[in-house]
Amino acid sequence: MEGKKTVAFHTLGCKLNYSETSAISKLMEVEGFEKRKFDEVADVYVINTCSVTENADKECRHLVRRIQRQSPSSLVVITGCYAQLKPTEIASIPGVDLVLGAAEKFNIATHLKELSKGDSAKICSCDIEQVT
Repeated sequence: MEGKKTVAFHTLGCKLNYSETSAISKLMEVEGFEKRKFDEVADVYVINTCSVTENADKECRHLVRRIQRQSPSSLVVITGCYAQLKPTEIASIPGVDLVLGAAEKFNIATHLKELSKGDSAKICSCDIEQVT
């Protein structure tokens, strides 16, 4: 990605997810990303997911499809509980580029440097017991 990079966030779930999205957003700004609204075109879309209900899983898949229609060349990153619990399932969703589990969610910028649109989805996750 050359020039000013842009990123948009969408959060599903609990207050902790909203807090973590805010922290990730600040880290991305430090890395040179400019924040956009989720309904605007961005270079990268980050969806911080929940997995408490089946509805949250469905909403995540719906959001990925929406991004693909709106901005097919953008990178799509999925993190949060759903990403931690079902990373392979998420990686199989067309349009998903990066799946980050709990231990990697604050390292999005680092992982993005290694990614290109069109590559197979990259999964960076570990067993929940390994998360400290």
